[in-house]
Amino acid sequence: MSALKRFRMQTMLLFLAAGAVAWAEDVPTRFIRMDLRDGRTLTNVVVKSYDAATGKLLLVADGKAMLVPADLIPPPLAARLKAGVPAAGSTTAFVTSQPVAPSAVPEKPASAPTVQMIDTPSATGSDQMLASHKGAAEERAQRYYRYEFKAGSDAISVTALDIETEQPEAIMGWPDRFRTKGKAYLEFYDSKGGSFSRTTSSFEIITEQKPGQLPKVVDFTRL
Repeated sequence: MSALKRFRMQTMLLFLAAGAVAWAEDVPTRFIRMDLRDGRTLTNVVVKSYDAATGKLLLVADGKAMLVPADLIPPPLAARLKAGVPAAGSTTAFVTSQPVAPSAVPEKPASAPTVQMIDTPSATGSDQMLASHKGAAEERAQRYYRYEFKAGSDAISVTALDIETEQPEAIMGWPDRFRTKGKAYLEFYDSKGGSFSRTTSSFEIITEQKPGQLPKVVDFTRL
């Protein structure tokens, strides 16, 4: 190969390498704020790497490392990050502390930072807990309106009952307690008046669940 051809080939390789570097630098990796599609907001974000096998990005937000599914990044930024940031394994450490002056005494090697794994949270456990509290509230409402509810002459017999409840809500300051609101639709027979009547009644029930126990009703209020 002549010297002129070698020179042209070297020039072309340098041009291609410079173009690749420029393209990689166009992909943003630092963000003051990043709004995820699941409602979370991250601040002071640095994108470190992407793992194609798991589909997750390794981020550092406010000094904490975390793995976030790339699908939670709004498009088209997600596609650019997956294609442009380093592959998983090429970034292994994060420096979050201020540099210190060299010391004559050898220092112990710093331990690797803890990586906080953040995935899309599973709602299974929470759904089961809410269903348990809702079931306990509905059972208490059924008993109340069939056997304790009073109307008319009080000599009544409930002939039809339908209970409608909302989703339980956590009570602020009481981590074990939930509030369930609902409405009862009744039809009853008044034996003294010899007539059937229909009515509705709103209620609020507080349930509590101690560790290792089933939810129990601690308060019932008609609204």
